[in-house]
Amino acid sequence: MRRFAALLFLSLVASNIAAAQEKEDRTLLNWDQMRAIIMEASGERAMHHVMEFVPYQRVRPASEYTVGPFRESKATADFAKEYGFSTVEIEKFPSAQLWQPSKGQLWVAEKLGPRKLYDIYDMPVALGGNTPTGDISGDLVDIGNGGRPEDYAGKDVKGKVVLGSAGLNVLQRMAVFERGAVGVLSWSSMRPIQQPDIVISSSIAAANPNGGSVGFGWMVTTRVARDLALRVERGEKVTIRSVVEAQTYPGRQEVIHATIAGDGSTNQDVIVSGHIYEGLIKQGANDDNSGAAHILEMGRAYIALVKSGQLPKPKRTIHFLWVQEISGTNAWLNAHPDVAKRIIADLNYDMEGLRLSTSGAQWLLMRTPDSFPTFLNDICQNFLEFVAEITRERVRYRANGYAPALDVLSPNGSRDAFNIKVDKYYGSSDHATYMQHGIPAVIFNTWPDPWYHSSQDTPDKLDPTQFKRAAVVSIGAMAVLAAADDQMAVRVAADALGRGAERMTANQRKGFGYIGDVTQPSQLPQAYADAKAAVRHQANIEKAVVKSSSVLFTDPVAAEKKLAAMYDVLIDARANALVAEVKATYTLAAATWKVPASEPVQSELEKQASRTVVERVPVAAGARPAGGGGGRGGGPPSAIPGHMAGEVNALLGRGLTVLEIRDFISGEFEPVPLQDVWDYVKALETAGTVKLTVRR
Repeated sequence: MRRFAALLFLSLVASNIAAAQEKEDRTLLNWDQMRAIIMEASGERAMHHVMEFVPYQRVRPASEYTVGPFRESKATADFAKEYGFSTVEIEKFPSAQLWQPSKGQLWVAEKLGPRKLYDIYDMPVALGGNTPTGDISGDLVDIGNGGRPEDYAGKDVKGKVVLGSAGLNVLQRMAVFERGAVGVLSWSSMRPIQQPDIVISSSIAAANPNGGSVGFGWMVTTRVARDLALRVERGEKVTIRSVVEAQTYPGRQEVIHATIAGDGSTNQDVIVSGHIYEGLIKQGANDDNSGAAHILEMGRAYIALVKSGQLPKPKRTIHFLWVQEISGTNAWLNAHPDVAKRIIADLNYDMEGLRLSTSGAQWLLMRTPDSFPTFLNDICQNFLEFVAEITRERVRYRANGYAPALDVLSPNGSRDAFNIKVDKYYGSSDHATYMQHGIPAVIFNTWPDPWYHSSQDTPDKLDPTQFKRAAVVSIGAMAVLAAADDQMAVRVAADALGRGAERMTANQRKGFGYIGDVTQPSQLPQAYADAKAAVRHQANIEKAVVKSSSVLFTDPVAAEKKLAAMYDVLIDARANALVAEVKATYTLAAATWKVPASEPVQSELEKQASRTVVERVPVAAGARPAGGGGGRGGGPPSAIPGHMAGEVNALLGRGLTVLEIRDFISGEFEPVPLQDVWDYVKALETAGTVKLTVRR
């Protein structure tokens, strides 16, 4: 009897702790809804999708090009129909001519006979894309890097095969086009030491600008490259033979488009996206068949949950797009301008299923840049942090049996920690394309990926548990976007306001660091000014974030006015309080340096920059616009750090002053000397891409 009483007591304690945890761990959905999502979402099903798409990297048969559809398109469409999506179609768009090898072998001559190094049926990505049909041999010359003219000094490569660590395109240009080599072998790799047995997906140019041969291109592993180089160094004659049969087909892109219909109460839509193609030769299990598999599982589970009444029916139609990365998204949006106008948000998925502990990776939510403030970031962060919390064991709840509140695991998956990070914006995927079309978009991504773009991006690196956790986060965010009414919109706006307060405080803390970093008293005024600018910058961003949530209300125009009236004054008041604390810290620091804590006086450059407005000069049709920062994107050289380049480029067309641009990027990132920004916009003015107007 005593034992029974003890067990009863322990169970009551555990239930009370579970209830406490539920009160602590909150999302925009309630606990019943989150439990339902956790129970329905399947990491195994996502893995099954991957295995249907790309069980192994393969050579596509000609029938996929001539008859179609491509394997991944058919599998996706078949699954979507089976799962009950409202509509499913494979849309076709034109593209550049498609290249596909049917035979590809790389040989090296040896004393005992020729040895085959690579065959495309063993390792498809080893052959450089666009290599034409040909049976070509040549003696090998190790050129070192091969991307610099000095690498070729004193070496005759005409009629020979060049081995180098530069990329295939660079080697082809310098060795084949400029010096008459017959082919190139590259061992370029992101991690040549840590990953000596992989080759990365690459290509050569399809045409020689000088009118001659394009040669051939092969990627080789670090191990193979060092073996060949050592033999050349020993004085051996190493002869390489490339045997290729390749065909070209009319260009075609396939975009799989499926929908879950809204209830007709609004003209707004939502998009969920992932690229199932990144070219047709490269077929990565993680990049990005995992993203394609993941969004298919998102749709399946959501349909089941709505059908069972465990999640509300969507008000907004959800469009699922599986595309050719970037170009497919552009093609689809341009072909459906009526839909594009209705899209209020995009959730983009690029590399989702990698096992985190094996790869040393984090699952990342990359926020939109400050030049595109949106509530969407906070909806996604809300669910991401919720799942991370409930899946970790918290020692203060150890009476619950040394277990997470509600772990999210797959039967065949790992029990790894859910290692997450909310990170700053990075482009290079379809979310950037949506933002270029004016649509708020975020990306979920796994990084680092040691097998990125390589011969070893295969399904064995993936983890059903990671897929399941990603699905729970994503279905929650999608459910809010699809079904939000006025009551949910209030919750979203309030959550954004609260998280914005944290971001403002974080920027203040960053500003305190500027003051603490000074090494001489003359630096104090600028550090103080930078700290204030960081707080003011974030306050302006948070106002825009809260107002952006107005789109979820029944009357967005009226809601935006109401949100501004309610919250702008409060955000300004919070900013003023934070700035007052910055000033107090500045005063304290000045006292320790034994200098007066006077307010900074604008320099002549600051006065001039505060009156000089930057405007873009319209670009002629077909011309390439200058990019922002460091000469990237065609712009002039710049001392502005490269990670700020995209934001600088985004701000150039907004009618801001040079000082406002400087304060914006300094507030978003870290302080940038005004002189660097001034020099850059003046260089752009000289290049004719911007116009500078002095405000009187």
